Amino acid sequence: PVNPRSRHWQIAPAGSLKDTVEDASDIEQCLLNILATRKGEDVCRPTFGSGHHDYTDAPEDVLVPNFVREITLAVQTWEKRAVLEKITFEGAAPHLFVSLHWRVADDVAGEIYRTPFKAA
Repeated sequence: PVNPRSRHWQIAPAGSLKDTVEDASDIEQCLLNILATRKGEDVCRPTFGSGHHDYTDAPEDVLVPNFVREITLAVQTWEKRAVLEKITFEGAAPHLFVSLHWRVADDVAGEIYRTPFKAA
């Protein structure tokens, strides 16, 4: 049985050791869901997700600014509980990794979290 202790929670993804994710982990899971979803994939919310997928095969000088724009727009639109501080890139195609550095919006001087994900 799920007994959340936070107002921010959701069922944990498959394979997780926990039943739920809460607090900052819940927000992080939402960020990952947004980034994993191409715009148009969710038929009930056709504008949900991020358009960064359209630039995955672009040259790095095109990919980086478009990733930053599309990811920033997606987070600002779909996850109001998070404030992006910066987006960083590591590696090179086809092994490019992107990290979102973010904080909880309600927290004025809060800790900055890092959420890495594989770009391609």
